[in-house]
Amino acid sequence: MAALAVATFWCALVGWLLARVLRQFRVHAGEAVAAIPPSARMPSVQVIVPARDEAAVIGGCLAALSAQAYPSDRLSFVVVDDDSRDDTAGRVREAAVADPRIALRATGALPPGWPGKPHACWRGADGASADWFCFVDADVRADPLLLASAVRAAEAQQIDLLSLQPFQELGSLGERLVVPAGLLMVACAKDLRAIDDPASPEANANGQFMLMRREAYEATGGHAAVRAEICEDRALARLAKRCGMRVRVLAAEHLARTRMYRDFASLWEGFSKNAVDIMGDTRRTVLVAAAGLLVGWATFLLPLGLALVALHDETVWLGMALALALAGSGVVVGVEIGTARHLRVPPWQVALFPAGFTLAAVLAWRSVRLRRRGGATWKGRELCRPVPGGS
Repeated sequence: MAALAVATFWCALVGWLLARVLRQFRVHAGEAVAAIPPSARMPSVQVIVPARDEAAVIGGCLAALSAQAYPSDRLSFVVVDDDSRDDTAGRVREAAVADPRIALRATGALPPGWPGKPHACWRGADGASADWFCFVDADVRADPLLLASAVRAAEAQQIDLLSLQPFQELGSLGERLVVPAGLLMVACAKDLRAIDDPASPEANANGQFMLMRREAYEATGGHAAVRAEICEDRALARLAKRCGMRVRVLAAEHLARTRMYRDFASLWEGFSKNAVDIMGDTRRTVLVAAAGLLVGWATFLLPLGLALVALHDETVWLGMALALALAGSGVVVGVEIGTARHLRVPPWQVALFPAGFTLAAVLAWRSVRLRRRGGATWKGRELCRPVPGGS
């Protein structure tokens, strides 16, 4: 009877998690930006690309931005070299020869209290008079219709801050293990509907692509107002929402793609830096990580354990428990297969999902530990922001 109770609980838990994942999927799929060509009269846009040690990818990013189907006289690009230790500036100068709309700006040494990326974004926007600021990460590859589609969607829906979610490319085994597991954990823990609800304090943004009205940026104080935050994109979205502005996050996997981390070392450092902000706070991060670890391993170990017991105990109750456990685990595996297919991960790697959940949990717990100590690192810099009370 104990085995049947455990299996029943497992099925109920899987059903609840499945409902949350499907709800998130419906919201995500229903909130995709449409691919729309530019109209006869488009507002001016300044694209700001913060770049630190991006020599390997900045050329491809700028080539895609130069090819945007957008009125040439209404579009300009500023790459802010954030004290790079490689030849990022040289690659930008090469791109500027082919497209004079590209300008290079150097940040120099960081002022006290400023992390690198918020300072680079702030410097890129400083003194600009365009109607819109568009912050794009150097590893993003844009479809020619990306900017026009984003601007037209923002104007049609009266959005003040529009963030788009590119397709996440995964290369190494570490990426293919951690990212799918991490995305499933986030899908179970967060509610995307609250982001678009003006009555909810929940807000989100993806710093890989953020389009913001200049007036809204200046009214909120822009990146200067959130410079103490490690995840400045989400902080800026929360600030804009508190100021009564419309904030939306839309899917754009058909219009942009990116590979966030190109090796396991950068993935380890990046997620350790961001996990707490992604989940919301340290307590929720600990709980979600523990739940992900439990589900990841129970999917395979629970049916296996019951099957081994059933070899020596063929009671009807144990048979029912095994059937329920297999049903629940089958649902989890189905979700994992769907996630893998969406992210173009080889199907055989679904068998490694427990390892992915384990790594994702360890990263989340490390993020909590770093946050409670008051700091993390990114690209050779110490990022310090203690969380009062460890909340």
